[in-house]
Amino acid sequence: FKCIIMETKIKKILEKRNMTQTDLFNAIKSNCNNYLGKDVISKIVNGKKENYEIFTLLKICVALNVTPNEIIEKNQFINTQLKK
Repeated sequence: FKCIIMETKIKKILEKRNMTQTDLFNAIKSNCNNYLGKDVISKIVNGKKENYEIFTLLKICVALNVTPNEIIEKNQFINTQLKK
């Protein structure tokens, strides 16, 4: 049994900015008409939810003032989804 702790790009951005997931939740809530649940944010930040809607991605981007490329886990996708 292996326990893999995934350090997502979003998690790194939050840590670098000294932001919590609640801070991200509040930033999304104050910038977007529809916001994300704290449970969804937690799953995304911790790498437990990797396949989510583009609008969810864009809400996070707006809240953090980043581009999708800065938070998409492209290598993870390549490693798990592309045929070799």
